[in-house]
Amino acid sequence: MFGTLQDETLLQYHLGMDPREFLKVASELVAGATPAKIRTGISRAYYAAHNAGVEVLTEMGCTIEKGPGGHGDVRMRLNNSGDPEVMSAASKLGDLQSKRIKADYRLENTDVEDQKTAQADVEVAKRIVQILDACRSGSKKTQVIEAIRDWERKVGKT
Repeated sequence: MFGTLQDETLLQYHLGMDPREFLKVASELVAGATPAKIRTGISRAYYAAHNAGVEVLTEMGCTIEKGPGGHGDVRMRLNNSGDPEVMSAASKLGDLQSKRIKADYRLENTDVEDQKTAQADVEVAKRIVQILDACRSGSKKTQVIEAIRDWERKVGKT
């Protein structure tokens, strides 16, 4: 069971860095006035939330694919958590991923370069991380684990 300093240290060693650090970088980047900084900030915001999801779900015993399929793994499990707030976070994570794809690959799409919208996207990512962090202990953690495991059994993911 996680929750001790030793467990957190082991988890950080496993991940190599705290994905929440991407939120700090994202905030700094979207404060910049150039399209490249804004686009990169959106990307970092998404990956902060996504990797926080990987972290929390891994703590709960879920196996998340390491390749491109991992993005769907995180969203599907969160979406089947049985918790309305976590399910909403899954939906917002999907929206952020779509914006990240536009920011990274659709350079002709300049609507992602709006600074105020990008700053709002960083705030959404921060909220997703807060929601996920709230699942790390207590009865909410137990309920989320049970719901995800039930879903995994139903769809043959275990």
